[in-house]
Amino acid sequence: MARHVFLTGPPGVGKTTLIQKASEVLKSSGVPVDGFYTEEVRQGGRRTGFDVVTLSGTRGPLSRVGPDPVPGKRECRVGQYVVDVTSFEQLALPVLRNQNASNEIPSEEPGSEHQINTLN
Repeated sequence: MARHVFLTGPPGVGKTTLIQKASEVLKSSGVPVDGFYTEEVRQGGRRTGFDVVTLSGTRGPLSRVGPDPVPGKRECRVGQYVVDVTSFEQLALPVLRNQNASNEIPSEEPGSEHQINTLN
């Protein structure tokens, strides 16, 4: 039976930390876990984007601050961020495709998304 929990809140309240700790507890209890979360990327104290991080430790760019859109150029944007669709498809989509046979604990906030799948 799938269980769904959504965590929302402003940046800095601990959503990513909770996902990381919950996955550690599940893994140490012998529960197979698969999933991903996002981490902000900062340079010079300023947020420049987000990485998608799988619970197996693989990391890739999810989005970065981009210049103003070029007329006629196709790109996926969320506000000031240009989304790296290829990276998302390679890292996050396999987890999402496995959700039918698993319990999942997702969480999201504007500009980021967290998900853990426990495989039973």
